[in-house]
Amino acid sequence: MRNLFFSSLRNSLVTLVLLAVLPALGVILYSSLENRARAIRDAETEALRVVQFLANEQQLITMRAEQLLSLLAQMPQVKAKDGQATSGILRSMRTRSAVFANIVAADAEGRIFASALPLDRAMRLSRGQLFDQTMESGQFTVGDFDLGLPGTPSEPLIHYSYPISGPDGQAQGVLTTALRPDRYERIFNVAALPPGSVLSIADQKGTRIYRYPAAEATSPPGHKLVVDLWNVISGHDALGTATVPLADGVVRIVAYAQLRLRPEAQPYLYISVGIPQKQALAGAIGALYRDLLFLAGAALLALLVAWVVGGIVISRPLERLAEVATRLGGGDLDARSGAPEEFGELALLARTLDNMAEALSEDITAREAAEAELRKGEALLRMILEALPLGVWMSDHTGRILYVNEASRRIWGPQGDAMPDLADGLQAWRHKSGEALPPEDFVLARAIADEEPPPEQVLDIEEPGGTGRVVVRCAAIPIRDGEHGLRAVIVVLEDITERTQREQARDSVEHILRHDLRSPLVGFMSLPQLLLPQPNLTDEQRGWLTRLHTSAGGMLRILDAYLKLSRIERGSLILEPVQADLVQLVQLVREDLGHLPQARNRHVLVTLGKLPLPPGAQLPLQCEETLCATMLSNLVKNALEASPEGGVVEVDLQDLGETVSVSVRNKGEVPRAIRGRFFEKYVTAGKENGTGLGAYSARRIAEFHGGGIGLDCSVPGQTTVAVRLPKIPPARDGRR
Repeated sequence: MRNLFFSSLRNSLVTLVLLAVLPALGVILYSSLENRARAIRDAETEALRVVQFLANEQQLITMRAEQLLSLLAQMPQVKAKDGQATSGILRSMRTRSAVFANIVAADAEGRIFASALPLDRAMRLSRGQLFDQTMESGQFTVGDFDLGLPGTPSEPLIHYSYPISGPDGQAQGVLTTALRPDRYERIFNVAALPPGSVLSIADQKGTRIYRYPAAEATSPPGHKLVVDLWNVISGHDALGTATVPLADGVVRIVAYAQLRLRPEAQPYLYISVGIPQKQALAGAIGALYRDLLFLAGAALLALLVAWVVGGIVISRPLERLAEVATRLGGGDLDARSGAPEEFGELALLARTLDNMAEALSEDITAREAAEAELRKGEALLRMILEALPLGVWMSDHTGRILYVNEASRRIWGPQGDAMPDLADGLQAWRHKSGEALPPEDFVLARAIADEEPPPEQVLDIEEPGGTGRVVVRCAAIPIRDGEHGLRAVIVVLEDITERTQREQARDSVEHILRHDLRSPLVGFMSLPQLLLPQPNLTDEQRGWLTRLHTSAGGMLRILDAYLKLSRIERGSLILEPVQADLVQLVQLVREDLGHLPQARNRHVLVTLGKLPLPPGAQLPLQCEETLCATMLSNLVKNALEASPEGGVVEVDLQDLGETVSVSVRNKGEVPRAIRGRFFEKYVTAGKENGTGLGAYSARRIAEFHGGGIGLDCSVPGQTTVAVRLPKIPPARDGRR
């Protein structure tokens, strides 16, 4: 029996259109839920990215504040409470660290005897929690909500304080400074969050220190955060997200970070970024309405077309397909068949043709979007480089300067982007000797020539304007491709003129140099970490960033090791051992030293119990890995330098039960005149550029781990340095 209803093509098409609408409606609703969840995840991710960047920036500033105040607290003028001399020092330090509002020094009674900014009368520090806690704990302290500092406007600040110790080790006063949190407005604005997004900073008690944009009516500084928000950000998680209503009644997706001075300490600051939930979901809701409207319009149009032109089956579809194919062949990617839902191979062909055109159009759109994201990433990279206090050059493999930041132009360039050209000669002089530096010896030229560049160079150059000379420290970082070919060179410059002019005791100068180099390198390392998550980078660009991060990380690890050694000398480093493999440490040291000139025509032999290393050999112990690697590197490097041409340096490891030993043996003898003082500071002989710090630092590191070190010259023509370390170092806090 024939079905009369479906015998009509128009009826069949109308029925198919109605049936097709139902799954499309389901897809739209399901996609709407997916878009909503994705929008919330994207908002959380974006807020977390911003809050992590702000938290890292705040931690760096807190570290700078601690370093600055601890350095000032050690100065004789500060300890002697010499007001005039101390004020001059504070003024100079604040000029170099302009992020801080003021720096003041006060005695145990709170009377201010020195200030970086001039005071119109004698003043006292408020005897509040920050002052009392610093005096009692004798440690670096971050305070609760407070307004201003003496000599500064009354405004909410983040306060830091450090004790001034007397001869007996007791606190006899404090140094305090403060950070204006409004410096984060620029970073927050660059993040380009949706309208209505807010940044909040609260102290350890939940008191609001700062809110941007300001909202005095609902969220004034000095008041507690709303309970819902405080319960979330003060929980166990140091980093997280939640959706809570804030004081202005707006429900926001909030990302937060807890900041601690030490891992075991309570948070001293809470940073949160909130994005309005309504704004975050606006795109998903709008897409749902738009899709439903499009679906209704498409359904009505399809019904009309099916009813009116149901009788047209072949001729017009073929003409449409031919026309679309011709337009696509001519390069018009906007061409579509626009055919109604029909039966048979012609409809399938029409849809296939439309899908092909859509795919081509989407590919071009996606490419344009990727290019836009790349430009955005490049702009962010330029902004970060321009904000760095160190000068940064980037050159290609021929030495042509591709980019210089603002700090470089202040240090070297006279105006604009003009920088030295190696081809035209380099006007620079070696700082210590005063002799002219040949262009081919500059770190950039040596890196381009594929030579081993020196770790750094200290040079005298003409001051911009030709009024004198400035002293700069230079280092080069070669960037290589996957085949180890040189792609670019990054040169880092630091103006150390003022530091060299104020030369003080050797230990103080070393301390300042390490801290001045470490903070910019930490910021420099954050650059690849910030850019690598970007989805629009190519594999080659990711490789460049990874190698940049590795090179900068190596420099940072060296600085960290010597900074820890400095803290060992002051007795302020806390031993935090981790499980390590001594065999692996020695092998890594051998690999790291293999590229040094001292290792040429010399060999390092590693044995275990005077026998060749078996496959997979291990010798576990607990230690501070960075310091132990530095100790082993110094000993092996000294042995390589003392060995004759073609010599073998033997490194023998032994498991002695509760302890392990490392014996470094080489041909050649230590001069008798210095054997008794071999492990003392600055003792050296027979090395042109020797500093006398390698053996000394090895002794301090071994003793810090509860071990010992000894020199054996009993065999004629041979020197052995033996280190013994406990597998589990004794408990100690590092303070004396």
